Amino acid sequence: MDFTKHDLLNYVADISDCEEPPITERSSMDITFYYDARRAGGGKTYDIVTVACERAARGDKCLIVQPTTRLIDETCQQAQDRFPNVTTKKFHSEDGTDGNVYARIMGYFSNADLGGAVVFLTHKSLLDLPYMYRPDRWSLYLDECLSAFENFSDQLPDYHSIITDHVGLADLSSVYARLTVINKPALEKTARNENKDTIVGSVRDLARILLSTRYDSYVNLEKFSALRSSKSVDGNISVFSLFKPTFLSEFKRVTIAAARFEETFTYHWWSRCGVNWKKSSELAPDGVTQVHPFNPSVTIHYGYKTRYSKHMRNQLGREATPIIDAAKKLLGKQSYVRVENNDVKLLSPLMRLSGDHLIPGISHGLNCYQGIHHAAVIIANNQTPQAAKFLTEFCGFDADRQFTAFTNHSVYQAICRTSIRTNESSRNMTWIVASKETADWLNLVFPGSRVQALGLIQPKKKRPGRTRTSKSDNERKNKSRNNLKAELSLAGDFAHQLHESICNDIIPLDKCDDLAIKDISHFVAKFRASIFNNYYDTSPRAICRTEARFISYLKKHHMNRYIAKNEIPCVSGAMFASNGDSSSSRGTDNVKFVRGMWLDIENGTMTHEEFADAFPHIQFAAYNTFSHTREKPRYRIYIPTNRVMTDVEYRSLFNEIVYVLESKGFRRGNRYAEGCSVGPLSKYHGIDHRPQPCAVFALPCQAQARADSFFKEYKSDNRHPLDVNAWMLNSIAPDYSNGFNPSAYMPIEGDDDTITIEQRAGIDACMAEWYRVGVMPGEGDAEIFALFQSLRALRVNPLVMSECLIKAARSASSPNDRDKQVKRLMRKLTRM
Repeated sequence: MDFTKHDLLNYVADISDCEEPPITERSSMDITFYYDARRAGGGKTYDIVTVACERAARGDKCLIVQPTTRLIDETCQQAQDRFPNVTTKKFHSEDGTDGNVYARIMGYFSNADLGGAVVFLTHKSLLDLPYMYRPDRWSLYLDECLSAFENFSDQLPDYHSIITDHVGLADLSSVYARLTVINKPALEKTARNENKDTIVGSVRDLARILLSTRYDSYVNLEKFSALRSSKSVDGNISVFSLFKPTFLSEFKRVTIAAARFEETFTYHWWSRCGVNWKKSSELAPDGVTQVHPFNPSVTIHYGYKTRYSKHMRNQLGREATPIIDAAKKLLGKQSYVRVENNDVKLLSPLMRLSGDHLIPGISHGLNCYQGIHHAAVIIANNQTPQAAKFLTEFCGFDADRQFTAFTNHSVYQAICRTSIRTNESSRNMTWIVASKETADWLNLVFPGSRVQALGLIQPKKKRPGRTRTSKSDNERKNKSRNNLKAELSLAGDFAHQLHESICNDIIPLDKCDDLAIKDISHFVAKFRASIFNNYYDTSPRAICRTEARFISYLKKHHMNRYIAKNEIPCVSGAMFASNGDSSSSRGTDNVKFVRGMWLDIENGTMTHEEFADAFPHIQFAAYNTFSHTREKPRYRIYIPTNRVMTDVEYRSLFNEIVYVLESKGFRRGNRYAEGCSVGPLSKYHGIDHRPQPCAVFALPCQAQARADSFFKEYKSDNRHPLDVNAWMLNSIAPDYSNGFNPSAYMPIEGDDDTITIEQRAGIDACMAEWYRVGVMPGEGDAEIFALFQSLRALRVNPLVMSECLIKAARSASSPNDRDKQVKRLMRKLTRM
């Protein structure tokens, strides 16, 4: 196709005297398509021809679209023989007519006086056709379904700009984004490739799809951004294109005939797009069989118990794999049909057998092999890892359904070219497939068949998970035991201070945590956090597991989405226990010990990468908060510690972290606050709370702006959990140097109830900020604390402070919770 869409539209304008009818936008929810999913060889094509020709005889216009030119020639000839009085017309590149096939198709459809007719096109012609005049006049019959998914994947580390420079990103989500064309002339030039450039030719089809309004194309945001910024490791560009059903909805009626259609990706994806599917009563009336008859003459041989892939095939010998040798011995001199992947089919040893009949991978409708009883369909038809992940995550089409739709269906269509198409049962049939899963699936599709293994040596499975760091299982177990001993030793000082009865009050999060609580020492060693159902919950459950499993738990939770912030479960590094004071269950006085450091970072300029640079030897995880955006970052950092800590140790280490950051040029304060410097050299660390061991933090989740979500774990051979003893021993921060210490209350001179003009102005400003933000749902807790700190900074007396806080609490969305918070804050104030 050496022309652009505009070239053909200009041609249409020249040959047509009619104005183009207005196109009415149709909601996808209004689309109804019909389908016939009966078995291969069940007469679908014959019935399509019958229905279409009968309609044409009554003056209707019918369009039959088939996958190959060979099938079109065969079907068109049958239609002419059976219905000689019906006008039939076929269009493809080898139909014996000169001239551009697309121009001829569009010219034919533009004939407004055309009467009843049946027209045959290929799938590709329909998809590539730039324009069709009045499709609403035509009833469309798709013989075999169109592919709703196209994946382009190629290594273009240096020349990807011929695509990436001319597209933009839209509909950004947490992982994927839709591509939009921002430089149409440049992509059209690539699509034409007039100079036959080899590199341009490799992306020519991709350019055409991107220019087409019939596809939505997506990329993985992270990988695409890395490619654009020359940070990609492999230089791979992967684009996932989904064909939209709205194009077909312009036809008068759409009917799809495809064997086992409900298992295809097209059926699945178009259903999600809103297509209403109805079984076709005109093609498959009641009584038409949908399954293959019982046939005991079929034996299905398989090679491998695992799913076959190109990587596995290449590891086994590429075109001369053990399964090929087994097929040679089994088939001998018998005639058989063969399908293999394009990269090996002409090099395969099977090609040298006298009975070999190589057929195309797309073999739908081929009827000339019905005298052959045997088949060898040894294909690896899996999607690329990136495409498979896209289909699972974005399209909801999991790996099992992918294998059925893309591999098993291809095998099924190839096998149905043989005598099984007519249900021949007088001769034994031998079918050879690659995977046991495919053989078992075919066994269900063909009742009476038998499954047999070829007896091949099975390839060794690569053990899943991270690369082994120990030479043997014994070494790994010894390391694990030594780590546990070290943790138990470090936990001993705390364990002996706790009464054994404390274990009776511990509620584990799940069975995994329950198993870790063998005794008080194991509990202290394995404790990682207390978890609450939400911020207001006061009944903690204990998370007790290894550090790696705890971080995996956080990472997995990061995929969750929430509508409101107060729905998110919360964690605290503190282990809480009752102290007999019923007024509080998770306050400072309830903390028995703490594990890990949690930092809440907002309204600053420091990125987690800069934090990693400041502490190059600390292992930690950084993740977005619910309210995080790229413009206003809000994120949290979790730092594992090698042992549990006391309240004093926690505060000291917190202050040490802040001191180190400030020594590197980061300042305290809100970068958005009035009076704060906002120049390019302004640096704010953004740590916005005092060192409170009892503080709770929302678990990781997707941000409201999903595209801005992130979870980054900094872990390497050089990074380790924070060593509490080493940090305490080698602390460099002077006491209270960072300003996070609780400064004692100092009343101003004069009477306790005296309020200066400056203080009154400050109080009014603080209360105005409360009423602006604090009364909003989900903001009360943080804003009450901020109001408390602001009033302390103004040095107003406790009575005035209490009155302001109580007034604010009563106006909050959760007044009872805020009232309790005010009482706790005022109690702390009196202790200072």
